[in-house]
Amino acid sequence: MNCDRICELPDSLLTQVLSYLPTKDSVKTSVLSKRWEFLWLRVPVLDLKVSDFPDENYASFIDNFLEFNRKSRMRKFKLKYDEYTYDDDRLAGWVVTTVDRGIQHLDAKGFETNMCVREFMPQNIYKCNTLVSLMLVTVGIENPEFVVSLPSLKIMHLEDVWYYDDPLIMEKIISGCPVLEDFVLIRPIDFCNLDVLQFLRVRSLSLRSFRLTFEYSVSCTYFSVEIDAPRLEYLNFNDDQSDTIVVKNMTSLSMIDIDSEFNVKFGGSRLEPGDLRKRDIIRDFLTAISCVRHMIISRRTLEVLDRYSKLGPIPKFNNLYRLQAAFSRSMLQLLLVFLESCPNLENLILDFTVSTEPEQDGLTYVPQCLLSSLECVEIRELIMGEETGEKLVRYFLKNSVVLKKLILRLEDSSIANQDSDIFKELSTFTKRSRSFEVIIIH
Repeated sequence: MNCDRICELPDSLLTQVLSYLPTKDSVKTSVLSKRWEFLWLRVPVLDLKVSDFPDENYASFIDNFLEFNRKSRMRKFKLKYDEYTYDDDRLAGWVVTTVDRGIQHLDAKGFETNMCVREFMPQNIYKCNTLVSLMLVTVGIENPEFVVSLPSLKIMHLEDVWYYDDPLIMEKIISGCPVLEDFVLIRPIDFCNLDVLQFLRVRSLSLRSFRLTFEYSVSCTYFSVEIDAPRLEYLNFNDDQSDTIVVKNMTSLSMIDIDSEFNVKFGGSRLEPGDLRKRDIIRDFLTAISCVRHMIISRRTLEVLDRYSKLGPIPKFNNLYRLQAAFSRSMLQLLLVFLESCPNLENLILDFTVSTEPEQDGLTYVPQCLLSSLECVEIRELIMGEETGEKLVRYFLKNSVVLKKLILRLEDSSIANQDSDIFKELSTFTKRSRSFEVIIIH
């Protein structure tokens, strides 16, 4: 399309096209012709990095942009500060203006100039009928003095945000989001002992995806988390600080990614036989997610479950068809115990990690899934010649009745081995399945 054809397009269409560009690129079109000189000011999107400006002129630029055509609707406001240009007096005012202009997508990233200082957002964001997505990073939000009403909000991402004055503030916010579908909460690494979210309650009838990260706090405060979301399909759970974890009504859960020690090791007590409360928390969590179909589970979590499995049974995951887990040679017993709890498993991915801990003599029986459903096994970071890794390969070949594919992703140190040598070695292993494919990936 040549310039003449473009010039024939109406302003409304041109501004729509410009709205997909960062504002700094949209501004560059002002030199094309007299018609384009102020066209970028009519774009209903402001998408800026403060680092795009060589000096502090960004503030007057944003003021002028928001003031121009003030009565028009604004679709998106995205602003990212950097280390040297953070102005903690203006961001809240700009947010007020965008909310008044019917903002749909608000994305504000402050900068942590002082570890124990945040700029707090204005309370009018709690009553924005047009807001569809909200992303706040390194700022603060205050306890609303009224009932929250965000009837259009579908996406909320809160990262490194401080919450002021009320430990139940998150419950108040979520209760005012009747169509919220995607929620990410990454809690700050709290060196200042200012995290007031003691009781995190995520109760939602609309939520479909939830990611929680809570890794570190210097506070001696008791923390608890409760998730009650019957339509939740995806859960990413990384919480090492909460003393109490309650998960319920997970009837729609399809995928879960767990990387948590359940406050057992890091900052918490060890899991002892007499600690019935800790055992109940872990048991109830596993039971609540037992309908899941796809699970990713970290080595840290498995180490906790290894101890738990010696104190109580792991519930059945009858719907689980795909499992990705990080195992070491010190957890071979748990591997079989966990597989026994997955009677219909079809795909298994093992991220095999070399451990200095002694190997468990655990490959002593065959779980049901190897006899009836397991069709694909992938072992990653495998070192050919390493005893435990080869033992795992032998075990799956010998005992997997319906195996169709074995994928071996070799560690760098195994690259020197030729594929022909590896296949020759594998040919000596006993095989249970009559027809399967071996794929070796360096």
